[in-house]
Amino acid sequence: MLLTDSLQKSIDQLDSLLDGWTFGQLVIEDQKPFLQLENGDIIPATGIVEVKNGDFWERVDTYDYYIITIDGWPAYAGMKARMKPVKA
Repeated sequence: MLLTDSLQKSIDQLDSLLDGWTFGQLVIEDQKPFLQLENGDIIPATGIVEVKNGDFWERVDTYDYYIITIDGWPAYAGMKARMKPVKA
């Protein structure tokens, strides 16, 4: 079962990459979202932005970047994230 779950996650990520998603870690600075890529580069997160919430991807909107935890940190910062540019 563990091998099946791992294989399914890999297939899902490959499908997402082929569909135009970019993966990284969400960075929020001055209420603006950025994506830190695996190589350390930080790029603006534009278009559709989603964070991993358990087994599901949850879309975040502009107002979500203003949510602050009781410790004073942006609520979604540091989460595994993906973005997909919106085609005009």
